[in-house]
Amino acid sequence: MSVRTHSADTATELTSVDAAIDLLAARAGAHESDPTTAQRAAAMVRDSIHEFQSIQGELTGALVASHDRILAMKSLAQINVQGIASDQSIGLLLEKALALTSSTLVVLFDGGAVAATAGDTDDLAASTAIALRGIADAPNDLLRNAAADSAMICTLDPDGQAERYVGFFRPGRPFSTTDIPLIEAVVSALGLMLAFTELHKRELAQAAVEREHQLASALAQSVITDRPPKSASIDIFAKTVPASLTGGDFYVFGQTDGSIWFAVGDVAGKGLPAAMLMTRAVAACRVAFLAHRDASVVDVFARIEDELFDHLDDAGVFITMAVGVVTEKGRSVSIVNAGHSPLLRVSAGNAETIGPSVPPLGVVRHRIPTVTSFVLEGDDCLVIGSDGLAEQSDPSGAMFGYSPFRDLCLTAPSMSSTAFGTSVFDVLRDFAAGSPASDDSTLVVLRGAAVQQ
Repeated sequence: MSVRTHSADTATELTSVDAAIDLLAARAGAHESDPTTAQRAAAMVRDSIHEFQSIQGELTGALVASHDRILAMKSLAQINVQGIASDQSIGLLLEKALALTSSTLVVLFDGGAVAATAGDTDDLAASTAIALRGIADAPNDLLRNAAADSAMICTLDPDGQAERYVGFFRPGRPFSTTDIPLIEAVVSALGLMLAFTELHKRELAQAAVEREHQLASALAQSVITDRPPKSASIDIFAKTVPASLTGGDFYVFGQTDGSIWFAVGDVAGKGLPAAMLMTRAVAACRVAFLAHRDASVVDVFARIEDELFDHLDDAGVFITMAVGVVTEKGRSVSIVNAGHSPLLRVSAGNAETIGPSVPPLGVVRHRIPTVTSFVLEGDDCLVIGSDGLAEQSDPSGAMFGYSPFRDLCLTAPSMSSTAFGTSVFDVLRDFAAGSPASDDSTLVVLRGAAVQQ
């Protein structure tokens, strides 16, 4: 600060406030009877000005610090905390925290170990000891003061499983309540970044599990034969549509010595667990068809039950199943029903339900089923579906129903098995009108001589 004065006697350029005060005091003292009065006044003026200059310096420093913090807050806000927490992004955030809180050192702790730092690390070991001691003394606190308030240790993601903390260190300059909001802003940003990283890792792990699930499901579904066996006298249609990637519905055929063995089943439940049991059921049926080709339907059913019962009992599930055989020469059908539906014998103008005679497999063991036998004469058909057909719902939630499905089956004798089967799925698709299937849908149709379309 400089003062310039002019008088009639002299014009002197003064370069300091103190010199100006001394000159004024000297001139005032020359006219006063007591010069000490002017000197005391000069001292008071000098002290006041020096105090003002000190306050001005402090305000200037505070303004500069405030401006620096505003810039740091702006930089902090520009960091993408919803991205993946790389070493670079964490380091950048800690650097901003260093400037924002005027700390000399900021440390990220993970599981009691130093994960990242920013600032002067000369006393890192001592700072780490202070932080770990503070965490041990107050494990449930979100914010801890340590080292005579010159250290603040905060908990990151207190609801998470990871033990992460961030420490702020400012030796010789204790943190105050005005620093708390800034520290909380840094902790919030860092916690959010790490939370998004954990979420991303879980999503990657889940994606890997789902990929393995899809692969296993695809392999499970592949055990179902795409095409039924070819026969000159038996016209066969078979199709299954899982409600999800794979399901528990299945059909399986075995053609041996002029006979065609068949089974249609529905494993309770959906998804991969049902699909795994389905593959075992398909294998059990194929083995029984080949190993006991000359046995009765009851004996073949018993062999399938023996193979599956313990597995079903351990898993706490069951399988509804229809097992039968049709001779290619005489078109004679023998079939047993273990809790499966719908199962219909269809002839011109009539659709007769073949009801179950034993519970589903896995419920009660060694029950002897009743065999239903008949001949596929003329245009007669055997229709075996799964409950997903009749229980398909429309957008309002109404189910297609078993009675309408029975009426739909009355059209079967006028069509080939393939034409009829295709029409059933078309009708149900139109009925659903975009509503997702709540269960797997399977349809197997056997009839006598094929009709030409």
